[in-house]
Amino acid sequence: MPKVLIADDEDSMRQLVARAIAMDGHVTVTAEDGAEALDILTREAGAFDLLLTDIQMPAMDGIALAQAAARDFPALKSLL
Repeated sequence: MPKVLIADDEDSMRQLVARAIAMDGHVTVTAEDGAEALDILTREAGAFDLLLTDIQMPAMDGIALAQAAARDFPALKSLL
């Protein structure tokens, strides 16, 4: 089953996207910002099929997150 990490600082958007993706049969994990998402990626050794991230977030923005994910987990697809 595909596993998707969703990073967005807006709770309502994060939960909406997670529900929509879960309804399509995917496993979803959410993060409130880029720093938390990178912690999750590191803890789970990049075991995700897709990273969906907002661009503007506190602590670490989506662009920095996508760059770090590409560097550390080159097989992971990212969508900003």
